[in-house]
Amino acid sequence: MPQQKTIKDQIGLLIRLQVVDGEIYILNREKQDMPGHIKSIEESLENKKTGIKQAEQSLKNVQVKLKEKEISLQQKEENIKKLQNQLYQIKTNKEYAAMLKEIEGLKADNSLIEEEMLRLMDEIEVAKKKIAEEKELFKKEEGAAQKEKDRVDVRAKEIEARSKDLSWQRNEIVPNIDKQLLAKYERVLKNKDGLAIVRIENSACGGCHMNLPPQVVSESKLKEEIVTCGSCNRILYVDDNVEIN
Repeated sequence: MPQQKTIKDQIGLLIRLQVVDGEIYILNREKQDMPGHIKSIEESLENKKTGIKQAEQSLKNVQVKLKEKEISLQQKEENIKKLQNQLYQIKTNKEYAAMLKEIEGLKADNSLIEEEMLRLMDEIEVAKKKIAEEKELFKKEEGAAQKEKDRVDVRAKEIEARSKDLSWQRNEIVPNIDKQLLAKYERVLKNKDGLAIVRIENSACGGCHMNLPPQVVSESKLKEEIVTCGSCNRILYVDDNVEIN
């Protein structure tokens, strides 16, 4: 029949278990954050892609406006030619002057249209250049995003492998710990962010950092019973080489 382990032995086992569980907790948290990180990367790329699509649509709208101006200019040019041909058929000076005025009005309109067309063409060139730059930038960012996703995938596999190793280590330690003590430890572990047993440092709890009564520190040093922090309920211990005043 195996010899029953002392409280000191049990605390030693819990300290070893805490090292394993602490790493497991950190790895699990990192793994849980990975989907959100990947989603953030994909959303960022999607937003940039949407921005490029909107810029391309804006460019098309300007190109449509330019085409409309070209058609309008062409129509007015045709009207001017018709009116100019009709000038030779007019018999009175009054009618001739009125038609000239109408022609001049159309030419003035055309000048405004041509100015607007030049402005639109400049706008189109700027938009095309901007879209080309954004596409080139997106291509680089897409490559960087893929590298980051690959890195996360590799890291996930590393975590999986390390977690298996830690699980094996945990299974080696757990059977040697008193069941009631283990249950208490695991309750605290779950409720206190993966930290259930802590060292007393400068007469304060290593978990919540609250000052501890001298009696609690002394009892922890003796390791004759399980001592817990009155504030956070974590299990306390003192290193063997630490002197108590």
